[in-house]
Amino acid sequence: MLKIMQAADHPAVGVTWNSNGSDVKNGSVKEFFTAIRPRIYSCHITEITSSYPWRELFGLFNTTGYDRFTLIEAQGLKSESLDDTIRFLRYYRALWEELTRPA
Repeated sequence: MLKIMQAADHPAVGVTWNSNGSDVKNGSVKEFFTAIRPRIYSCHITEITSSYPWRELFGLFNTTGYDRFTLIEAQGLKSESLDDTIRFLRYYRALWEELTRPA
């Protein structure tokens, strides 16, 4: 992705951090994050309860002044109940707020 961003050198071109396992090296996303950070325009959160280093990722976003969106991919909600959906999203938000809280 870094090579693509170097070739597409224009301020309107950016990437979505997709939270892939391949971004993790020795338990950390810092190396890949640092390399591509100036071009990260959004963040896609996969399963926030996974072992992905979410706190580190969000800490890196915080320290680099990221002020854009994080998009969730929420698996597992099988209910069609609006109340269940709202409760689930509140839970997800609480996890997100805890993980993004400055250390």
